[in-house]
Amino acid sequence: MTKRSLRLSLIGAAAAMTLAVTACSGSTTGPDGAEEAGDPVAGGTLTYAIETQPLGGGVDPMIATALAAQTIMDQAYETLLTRDADGEIQPGLALEYEQPDDLTYIYTLREGVKFADGSDFTADDVVYTFEGYKDAQTSKKAYLGGFESVEAVDDYTVKFTFSEPNATFLNATAHRETFMIVGEEGYGNATAEERETRTFGTGPFQVTDWKDGVQITLSKNENYWQEGKPYLDTIEMPIITDDTTRLAALQQGTADAAWFADGNIADQAVNSGFTLGELAYTQTLPIFINPESGPLSDVRVRQAVSLAMDRQSLVDVSMLGYGDVSLVVPAGDPATPGADGDTPNYTRDVDAAKELLEEAGQPNPTIELSYFADVVQNQHPIYEQMQQQLAEAGITLKLKATPSSEMSPIFTAGETFTDLVSLPWSYRADPTFYFDPFLSESGAMNHWDGNADAEAAKKLLDEAKATSDPDAKADLIEQLTTEVAEQVLILVPMAVPAHFELWNSDTVHGYETDPYGSRYNLTNAWVTP
Repeated sequence: MTKRSLRLSLIGAAAAMTLAVTACSGSTTGPDGAEEAGDPVAGGTLTYAIETQPLGGGVDPMIATALAAQTIMDQAYETLLTRDADGEIQPGLALEYEQPDDLTYIYTLREGVKFADGSDFTADDVVYTFEGYKDAQTSKKAYLGGFESVEAVDDYTVKFTFSEPNATFLNATAHRETFMIVGEEGYGNATAEERETRTFGTGPFQVTDWKDGVQITLSKNENYWQEGKPYLDTIEMPIITDDTTRLAALQQGTADAAWFADGNIADQAVNSGFTLGELAYTQTLPIFINPESGPLSDVRVRQAVSLAMDRQSLVDVSMLGYGDVSLVVPAGDPATPGADGDTPNYTRDVDAAKELLEEAGQPNPTIELSYFADVVQNQHPIYEQMQQQLAEAGITLKLKATPSSEMSPIFTAGETFTDLVSLPWSYRADPTFYFDPFLSESGAMNHWDGNADAEAAKKLLDEAKATSDPDAKADLIEQLTTEVAEQVLILVPMAVPAHFELWNSDTVHGYETDPYGSRYNLTNAWVTP
């Protein structure tokens, strides 16, 4: 079998190639790159206040997908490969992979790794894990298209076989929050309740105590394979649902670190002297379109809406600068082509918008926008400012604040909606999956079936999903992005941070945020009194 070197692009997909990646140790630098004073101190407890406990599957990686669960599971479970802050693929539980043909992936595993319960990590655990994902009711199965089998070639070699090319699988195995590896002995013998409230992984910390609605405790994995890591003995995560109360916990010293969804609260914490981690704009705020009837069935009206938007002003005013002008792939994702002056319908032009509306015979259309009334309330000013911007072009934007219970069927079961609906989403393992919800046949937000305006985009998406060559895939993503912007198949005001992490740098050292929001650098953190 011939191995060939792989030049990784930022989207990281590759076919018929091999990557041998070298392990990298965590740094002890702060978010600004400055060296932390003093040597790491082993032991101690970090108190990290969180907003909510994981629901819907707890911390069972076969079931749970919500952000509240992922950021905890990231400490306990590991993946075959990972990515560094630049989006480059790095080793995880596998040291290298190869793809000898379009239907086969082979991973060489790291030896000497143990699960937290002391059992050895081998190829059998990888087989058990992926057979579990194949049978589980989880959205992660979207990355297993054409998955046929997984087998242990030997104790430290695993072979995956597909019935059709799957160019997204490599990216999925390199994403920390997709295919987390579980232990056949520990996880396999646990009850469903135990899997939701305890963890059975190879990661640096494991969930060892769960006080419902009060606190989740993670303890150091004494069998962790990185020598000397982690430094902390314990991470306590008190559940404080109110942002202002969480801020008070920081200010009073009952919490060493916390995360927030609201930039206003983050500003208050910074003004109180706390350290704000480097922000990654990986949460897109897409506004999905139903073009089946009404004004938005005409591409000229959609283009007018997009042209009437001043996206940079939305970032600067509505989100206090905590955002970035974004395409469908969020601005903080290394896979994004990036919005610029050549992006169709992205530069504000109110006169051009009015001309398009006149051509469409709809100089003063009324359009409805539904959004969550009871969550992500810090994003509400975006819609209010959009309303003002569109009014300058003669477009009336009716805002409909809707309870999440009523919004849920739209994005889970594909229930129809009127005109526009805003549904924030998070980082995806492969760039093609940002387009899936509104372009693929099974997408819950897809109302473009049979619409000629979307045909070219759908074809480009299918090609991108089937293409493993990194340069070819990057080119297809760029073409797809341009086509979506030209036809205005979705509106994207901006991308924002998934959350704001803040901590007391007098007591917390060696920690820095990561672009994926996984908090994997807690492995390198230590505390002092």
